[in-house]
Amino acid sequence: MHALAHPSTAPDPSEVPWGWSPMFRMPLYKPGARVRHGSSWETVSHVGLRRHEMTVYLVGRTEPVDPLELELAPTVFTTARVHQAQ
Repeated sequence: MHALAHPSTAPDPSEVPWGWSPMFRMPLYKPGARVRHGSSWETVSHVGLRRHEMTVYLVGRTEPVDPLELELAPTVFTTARVHQAQ
């Protein structure tokens, strides 16, 4: 019996999945983030998810705010694996 050596067909872990770009941008609402609501700057208290709806709670307010009413600079995310030095 002969065992043939085949090159590895596993994808390179740093390769981006088909149809994806290497990076994407989206707002990241997290506690402490500064957002623009109307003409004033506010601070995010916490974020809620209910029935596939996201709501953002601002410091000092009891009612949630729709994220579409807020302005926040997008955060850049990568879709490729990044190896970290240890």
